[in-house]
Amino acid sequence: MAADPDFAWTDDDIERLLAPVTRMLGAPTSLSPLPYDLNAGVPDVESLPAAELAEATRRALEADKGGTLTYGGATGYEPLRAWIAERYVAETGLPVTSANLTLTSGSAQAIDNIAATFLAPGDVVITGAPTYPGAIRSFLARGATIMAVPQDEDGLDMVALGDALAQQVALQHPAKLIYVIANYDNPSGSTLPVERREELARLAMRFKALVVEDDAYTGIDLEGPPPTSLYQIMGGQGILRVGTFSKTIATGLRVGWVLATPAIIKALAFMRFDNGSAPFVHRAVHQYLLTGVYDSHVEKLRAIYKERRDTAVAAVLEHCGDYVECDSPRGGFFLWLRLKHGLLANDVFEAAKRHGVAVTPGFNYYPYGGGEDRIRLVFSALPPDQLRQALLQFGQAVAEVAASTASK
Repeated sequence: MAADPDFAWTDDDIERLLAPVTRMLGAPTSLSPLPYDLNAGVPDVESLPAAELAEATRRALEADKGGTLTYGGATGYEPLRAWIAERYVAETGLPVTSANLTLTSGSAQAIDNIAATFLAPGDVVITGAPTYPGAIRSFLARGATIMAVPQDEDGLDMVALGDALAQQVALQHPAKLIYVIANYDNPSGSTLPVERREELARLAMRFKALVVEDDAYTGIDLEGPPPTSLYQIMGGQGILRVGTFSKTIATGLRVGWVLATPAIIKALAFMRFDNGSAPFVHRAVHQYLLTGVYDSHVEKLRAIYKERRDTAVAAVLEHCGDYVECDSPRGGFFLWLRLKHGLLANDVFEAAKRHGVAVTPGFNYYPYGGGEDRIRLVFSALPPDQLRQALLQFGQAVAEVAASTASK
């Protein structure tokens, strides 16, 4: 049956009805169709524990078909929360229980849940510059104002953070949240030293700002354990620690969580309008964890990603060391390149696409401008031989941009 022209909708009709905030937000990072994807922060496909998860799913269904296939409540499957809580007790020595945890659909939903619970239009959030664009999108979507604090090779600048907090108090509009990726920052790869963590904790307490410690990459430790967590330093008070199994088991599971005081957890659950995340997945993940293979699996991942990090750093230096600088991160998935000689990220981004390589320009990681001389590269997804070839192609793209820039 032919469409009735009286009921036709155009793209302009839809555009007119969109919320104004949709015009303010940058595009999310996504998988690329190009031959070499150094853009999306995803794990190694071959290491995904598919067989173990299939068996875990079977056990979950056999153990409790009804519980697995019906709503599970806003905070999620209690035995999985208890398993995670036991890990935090062992790490921190603090009295963590399942009441300190709520499960979410990945860490991205956790951040958005925090934003929905604590932020109203005009509220102030302090982030690093650069920082994770998903957090930028969540905070801006709630109408918040972001104060971006500079970062160096060791993460957030504590003097600048203190100044920003004091400035907001002087304006009678104190910051509500401080968002930080202390371990293996996305995109910079930096790890906040323990001295800065202690100073951040003091500043947050002094100015009564909640700390959001985004811990998405902890576990991908390529040079030994990271420094003491902010959560432990702060004794679990005034802080929300966000975790996920995305990087250590599989992104497709979409299992994340927030660790905080029970009062905060109740507030977060109240602001959930989805009847909670999937009990099916929670129970399957719990059955997988009960096998005891998780720690050995993560150890294998560390070996895989350490080799890829080292391969990527060496290839960057070999193929475009004349045009870029980068540090070797202690963990996580990312290299944060600094372009030299006046090269611009967008020019390199476009040239890389022509060479079949997807990368992310640095300005994606700043809420209000910056990063024009930065590129983020992901080293986690490709095996070493493909990674070398991708970075050979990328080096050729950078050289082309450099030659074009020099001729202007």
